[in-house]
Order: sequence, then C-alpha cells, then structure tokens
Amino acid sequence: SGGGSASSGGGAASAGAGAAAAGGGSASSGGGSASSGGGSASSGGGSGACVATGAACSASTPCCTGSCNGNVCQPSLFCKNAGQSCSASSECCSSLCTGGTCASTFCTATGGTCSTLDPSACCTKSCPAGQCQALAGGSCRVQGDTCTVGTDCCSTNCQGGRCVAAYSCQANGDVCTANAQCCGNACSANGDGGTGRCLNVSGGGAGGCTQGGNPCTGGSTCCSRICFDPGSGATVCMPATGCRLTGDSCISDQACCGGGTNPNGSVVCSTGRCDNGQACNPVGNICGAPVLPDGGKINASQDCCDGKKDVCKLDSSGIPRCFGGGSTTCPTGYTGQAPCCIATGGQCQFKDQCCGGQPCVPGTDGGLQCTTNACFPLGSTCSGSGQCCAPSSCLPASEGTFACQLTASDAGTLCAPSDAGCVNAADCCSTLCVSGKCQSQGACQPQGSNCTTASDCCAGLGCQGGVCLPSTCNGAGQNCTPKSPCCSGLACLDGLYAPCDGGTACFCIIQD
Repeated sequence: SGGGSASSGGGAASAGAGAAAAGGGSASSGGGSASSGGGSASSGGGSGACVATGAACSASTPCCTGSCNGNVCQPSLFCKNAGQSCSASSECCSSLCTGGTCASTFCTATGGTCSTLDPSACCTKSCPAGQCQALAGGSCRVQGDTCTVGTDCCSTNCQGGRCVAAYSCQANGDVCTANAQCCGNACSANGDGGTGRCLNVSGGGAGGCTQGGNPCTGGSTCCSRICFDPGSGATVCMPATGCRLTGDSCISDQACCGGGTNPNGSVVCSTGRCDNGQACNPVGNICGAPVLPDGGKINASQDCCDGKKDVCKLDSSGIPRCFGGGSTTCPTGYTGQAPCCIATGGQCQFKDQCCGGQPCVPGTDGGLQCTTNACFPLGSTCSGSGQCCAPSSCLPASEGTFACQLTASDAGTLCAPSDAGCVNAADCCSTLCVSGKCQSQGACQPQGSNCTTASDCCAGLGCQGGVCLPSTCNGAGQNCTPKSPCCSGLACLDGLYAPCDGGTACFCIIQD
C-alpha cells in the first residue's frame, strides 16, 4: 500500500480494500539541488550548531536549512530559517521551535542527552529517561535526526548528516503532533498533547497510491502519477493544485474532484481519502490521454465524464487532468480564455479552467472558486504603496512611470511597465515581452492569501500550509521567465513546451 519510498516508517492506517487505483505512469526523476547530501552521522549527540543561509558550509559545519551547495548554505523552500516565527518544530529547518522562534541549533538527535522536564529539545520530542528516544511505530529517522544516507530518513532526504524535509509537509513516518502537519493529513497523535508519526493511510475505495508530498521513486505509485524533485534534493509525488485527486487526503467530499457539488459528484471522502467514485473520471481528476510533452501518457483512464479524452490535457504543473467544459463551442473543454473559461466567482476545480489563469482557491464557503485580487500583478503600472501584490513593490520604471517589481531596476536602467514597447524580456518589469509589448504577469494570490499549491501564488511566493509565503524560486505551475527561474527539477517552458525566451507566457513544468 502506498508509495515507492524506501522509508520503513509510518504506521499503516488501512481503511479496507476498495478498488485499486490505476497504476503505471511517467516517472520523472527530477533535477534536485546539488546539496552535500549524506555526511557522517553519530549515533546520538547534542543539538549541534548549524550555520545560516549564505555562510560557508561543510560536512562538519552543516546548514540550518539542510542545503549546502558549492560550500555555501542555500535557503530552503520548505522550512523556516533561524529567527523566523513558528508554532511547531516541524516548521523549522533546525527542527527546533523555541519560544515561538526557529532556533539556530538543531534539535537533539536520538540518543543525545536531554531533560525529562523539556522533551521538546529532542528531534523525536521524547525524553523518558534523560536520553532522546526513538518514536514507536516505525524505524525511519525523523526530521532533524542524524543520518548517513537518504533511506535512513522518513523524508528520504539526508543532507549534512541530518534528515531534512523533502517537501513542505511531513512524510509518512515522520514526527508530528497534528494531522495538518502530515502530507496524508493523518498523525497518530492528533492534537492530544503527545507526539506521533505521520500515518500511511490506504484503502477506503481509493487503492494504495502515495499522496502528494510523500517520497517516491517513480510516478506509477503516486496518486498524481508524477514523481519529481521540488528542489529539496529528494523526489516526492507531485501535489495537484485545486481539488484533491483520487487517493489524496481530504477533509470533506467537497474537497475531492467529483465530490460534493463539484461536477460528476459521486466521489466520497472515505476515511480521509478521495475514493474512485463511479464510472467515468470526474472533472479535475487525472486522465490517460497521450498529452505528455514527449507524446507519452500516464496509466489512467481516458474516460473524462465531461468531454471524454478530448478534454484530457496537461495542467500548468504538467499533470494530465480532465478539464471539463466540453461543448460544440469548446471542443477541448476549458482553456482559460473566453468563452471557454470560468469567470471570476464561478465554481472551479483547478486554476487552468479560470479566465486568465486566475487562482482557483477556497472561498468563504470553503468551496473552490475562480478568484481575482484587488492588488496589481508583476509589471502593472502603479501609483503608490500597497497596490502591488506582495511581495512586489511599486518602484520607478521607464517613461516616468512606476510599476510593480520584485526588486528595483539596476542603476541607470529602468524597466518598462505593461503595454510599453520592448525588444526582449529583460526590458520589462514583468520580464515578459510579447509581440513587442511588455505584458504583466497573470492573476495570482498575494502573500498571506489562501492557496492549494505554489501555482496559485504570485512570483516570489510558495504555498506552505495553505498560505502563500516567501520562496526563493518558482514552483510547479507558476509563471516563470529567464530572469525568474524555476526550482530545481522543473523547466521553464512555453505553451509549445519549448524553453522560455520571455516572448510568451511560460510555466514551471516537471522535466522528463
């Protein structure tokens, strides 16, 4: 049951038999950050100091972020750096949250000395007799603990001799205190004041596929059928934006593709997973038409409920999905452009259905809807502070104007705002030059707004815990340009899957 991870951790929370999910699929091995993985690990030890982002690093001076590239500590995309606010140790790169702040020292490894009065200093949060103790329910090492190779860790990601996060959620078997911390939304100690492990939930009418964010070795075991490196140095099952796929975790029928009031509403959130539903593939779910960039396909049915295989297309993250909306006017279903798109405020399943690529995020009623924001996207003309979508700012541009930019233009060279003339992408504040005119980036969710994955968020942001927060690179499905690159393991490609030259809208898509 579940993924291709070599991790042995995680209690099995089987929900019964159920129909098997379709197997097979394309398995992208992803790129990966060139970290100094591995490293020697002691069998125990104290809370060892780590070095900050930008500082020199080595096997003996590990990074707090867990990523040492070219002997320099790199920022992490999936955890908070020392000094940032936190509510749980799982949020921190050091795996230690002290007094509401991420510590600059690692948690104490299994076997290290600890105080029974304060077990929170241990990576496992367990100190029954003066030594940090391994958690019951699995044998893989939790985040922050010492390791020698990736397979020692629940995350399968060993860097600088410590287990570090592979994605923004905790992998099956990793340490947790609440369901929401786990990729599968199931923790053996959910809010009971104790510490447990993330559970590998299977069955429930959804087969045994591995849920998004969990480690994988190939796409055939993933619910999304895509296994990629999000830039952490380890491969995980790609989470899909918008509604939840068959086998993915859920909190209600409404969260599932084809559940609740969504089209083809026969899917049920059974024991915390979206089940198979009945007969055809509901709108938003994966599908098996040969639409991958290389002409290949994943091992899934082509029978989309609303439009059959004609509406099976790649979403902006590179996952083949049933788009829905098939009609005489729109033979391939929703395209994101009028008249074949869902207008602002309309119910949606994922962002590629929305007019202009607007984010498809939870509304006030909890259902997904196409959303636009009052803030201005990157490259737009602006007149004052507070108008631009965070983290961009209103800064001087050419022609005596101001435009939304991530950073100020180089001295003496001001970038051009939207609709101004351009020769190449570098001329534009948005870094997007189309047919000789600068074009603003698409609608997006600003910092602090709701999100389902990074593709909902504006440039410079990622999606952590359902909220758009600062990031150092663009994630799967986000807009990208030659000057605003994708995270490791992703390629910045245009609509024809050619390398982006800044002359048309491009997205970060999984590499083959």
